[in-house]
Amino acid sequence: MSDDDPLRPWELRGSRRLIRDRWISLRADHCVTQRGVVLDPYYVLEYRDWVHVVALDEADRLLLVRQYRHGAGEMSLELPGGVMDEGESDPLAAGARELLEETGHRAASIRHLACLSPNPASHANRVHLLYAEGARLVAPLKLDNSEDITVERVPWREALELALGGGMIHAQHVGLLAIALAQVKGVTIGG
Repeated sequence: MSDDDPLRPWELRGSRRLIRDRWISLRADHCVTQRGVVLDPYYVLEYRDWVHVVALDEADRLLLVRQYRHGAGEMSLELPGGVMDEGESDPLAAGARELLEETGHRAASIRHLACLSPNPASHANRVHLLYAEGARLVAPLKLDNSEDITVERVPWREALELALGGGMIHAQHVGLLAIALAQVKGVTIGG
């Protein structure tokens, strides 16, 4: 293959489901690359789409959630959000639901900023980045059985410093926060 050859998607010759439950689906694909290299199995994780909300309250503080994350074995400071429920197709409605469930807050306005791939090499789903303003506490938390969450309200500039300084370990959330603050607040990172 030369530099002049256009890139093409891999040829998919077959696929088999290895596991499917309420949280995850894993398939093994039989693929052939443009150069004829056979990749079998090539594993793909199939999640429902995710929504994450950069939400500011009426005092311009960012709403963050702290919870235990078993994969990392530690507490993690994150944006509120999660998996879109079965049958949910509107990221805005899903984000408003997640914000209310995880923080007890309802936003005066919420908008969609971006739709990205969490990991294009291995994930088939998308992550929707939402921005909410004027969030007010209106209800107690409504958590899933596996969730134990505390809500933290941090001035958004301090939250960005915290994220960029390693105080947030979830790389995806650090990136999503930076994207949102660049779009909405005009923040430039590293410039």
